[in-house]
Amino acid sequence: MQLNVLVQPKAGENETLSKVVVIEHAAATLGALKSVFEQCKLVGYRATRESVAAILGANIDLGGIFLPETDAQGTSCVDLVAEIHRQRPELPIFLRLDANHALDDLSSEIVRAVAGAYAHDDFTALRELIDTYLLSRDYPGEFISAMAEMTREAMQASFRDMQVELEQPYIVKDKIIYGELFSLIPLESSWCRGYMMLQTEEEKILGVIKAKKTQINHPEPTFRHVNAVLGELSNMVWGSFKTKYGAKKVQDGDGQIRVEIPIIVNHARKYISFGSDDPQLCFKYTLIDPHGKLGPISVYQKFIFSLDWAP
Repeated sequence: MQLNVLVQPKAGENETLSKVVVIEHAAATLGALKSVFEQCKLVGYRATRESVAAILGANIDLGGIFLPETDAQGTSCVDLVAEIHRQRPELPIFLRLDANHALDDLSSEIVRAVAGAYAHDDFTALRELIDTYLLSRDYPGEFISAMAEMTREAMQASFRDMQVELEQPYIVKDKIIYGELFSLIPLESSWCRGYMMLQTEEEKILGVIKAKKTQINHPEPTFRHVNAVLGELSNMVWGSFKTKYGAKKVQDGDGQIRVEIPIIVNHARKYISFGSDDPQLCFKYTLIDPHGKLGPISVYQKFIFSLDWAP
């Protein structure tokens, strides 16, 4: 679905953005939101109450949702808040309250559903909510640049005669899985502990294998060969990470218990949770066949440092 862009702030090569959905009719509020979004490096996409469900279904890389308590016709948006929360409970919802209203005036269900609310003219409170829920984790530019370059090199080595394009890195709160296939590998050093996840579509990677653009030379490649390609790509990035940042060795018998958090995967919902609400660092790579015989292939890369992060 083509999204109507409200604001697209500029970001440096090593800076991150976050994509948010805006359902708003008040011109003054839209103007103020544009200013706040530019300051916070948020990409704002316009939506309506009729289109938001389709937008949420088609986009897996969102950071949050902004909407008013009532729409332009004076109809309450409270039911829409509940529906959005049911569809994507991991996304923070920021609710603009009507004049002379407070969050306590709403039902307990809605209070639990929203990340926070702000008065119709109190954008200082909104900025505080954004800082708390969307900008609570800082990913240093050096790390962003290094991981992008490591991954790009690994992809160029894994896929012959394919161009690798990279979008602006961004921060996501989403826990939705893209495609049918993902790999998961732990990343750990003296200052971080978590996972790297690669997500893509099986059939498109299979097409690259059949086109003889990988190291696999098999007359009838199957999904197992696709798994091998993604697994090797993950190992190559992990190896580069280990070389640059070092791998933390776990000492046996040191008397310390390592903290672990369950990873929950719901295949039917294409949903994965690492037990943390911390914003995740996401890269989207696109493999392009310069000869035009293969369609573009999207590969999403997410870094989830849910166990330790102190760069």
